[in-house]
Amino acid sequence: MRAVAVMEPNKVQMVTDLPMPVIGDYQALVRVRACGICSSTDLKIVHHQHPESDFMKFTYPTILGHEAVGEIVELGSKVRYLKIGDRVVSPMPAIPRDGKYTSSYGQMSEYCTAMDIKAMKEDNPAPSGPPGPDSYFLMGEDIDFLTKVFPNEISFVDAAMMLTFKENYSALINFGIKEGMDILIFGDGSICMGLTLQLKSYNVNSVVVIGHHDDRLERIKKVSSPELMINSHTQNPEEILKDRKFDIVIDAAGSTEIIKRGSKFLKNGGKVCVYGVLAEGKSTIDLYDLPNNTGVQIMSYPYQEHRTHDTIVKMMLDGSVKASDFYDAVIPVEQCAEAVAKLEKREVFKVILTFD
Repeated sequence: MRAVAVMEPNKVQMVTDLPMPVIGDYQALVRVRACGICSSTDLKIVHHQHPESDFMKFTYPTILGHEAVGEIVELGSKVRYLKIGDRVVSPMPAIPRDGKYTSSYGQMSEYCTAMDIKAMKEDNPAPSGPPGPDSYFLMGEDIDFLTKVFPNEISFVDAAMMLTFKENYSALINFGIKEGMDILIFGDGSICMGLTLQLKSYNVNSVVVIGHHDDRLERIKKVSSPELMINSHTQNPEEILKDRKFDIVIDAAGSTEIIKRGSKFLKNGGKVCVYGVLAEGKSTIDLYDLPNNTGVQIMSYPYQEHRTHDTIVKMMLDGSVKASDFYDAVIPVEQCAEAVAKLEKREVFKVILTFD
């Protein structure tokens, strides 16, 4: 099947020799229809800058992707709570462990899988083979998110933004956003735009955005209307903000320099919330660079984002979140290398790859 691989650092291409998944009794086969390219995680993997952890270890060549959506086309013999034609967000990759490719999330594959977790919990089958997705729930992990279904009224391309929206919404919960707070965000990509848009429902006192690119800041202003937008390449945030202080500063880009700079804008007892992925080898910070009685909360990996699934579906259906505001390029998977290059050059805001 087709897939998007990073063959070596800085070399992305579509491959056609990835083996098809073989589904188990409680699994469904998912035909992937679209997948967003993450300008943080995916590009760091492309450039060999993504920090490895116990959560993800990989070597090149590796299959990209964690923003996929698709439709169920085949069912295992014991699947009973999923059906053919169900549209699924965040399908699970099925990259052979002893094959040519490793998985760096691996959802940019033409086919993935979904699991009927409810049926597995009811039947409580004995795990087989090494620990993996099929046996997570037996170890007490809540992985119901693996088979979240979304309605047909949401297109596959629009649905490819759903994971980003869920991560945004859950991050604000995790950061402890409260009514009346003052919020400062560093960043000017789709993550920043999603955060500023969803902050509207919190009735915060103020939202200020600091970015680098006028065109991107203008896009964010049009969609979510923050109180103030500052281009730090052409303006001095410290002079503009003067003595203003914020309850929470969000690093939506992933930079220790932003953490240090942003902390200077904190109120007493405030915190910097790190949403962006810190690059490999660039995550060290001297705590004495931070003001006294302030904190740092790391959220480089999402946490419980799928609990917000139903809320995000509702927001997309009622139009309070419009997915097409967030992407400006829909590109066939065959042109994945060109798509990555467009993102690197900032020629596009967000790319959705399609597997039609």
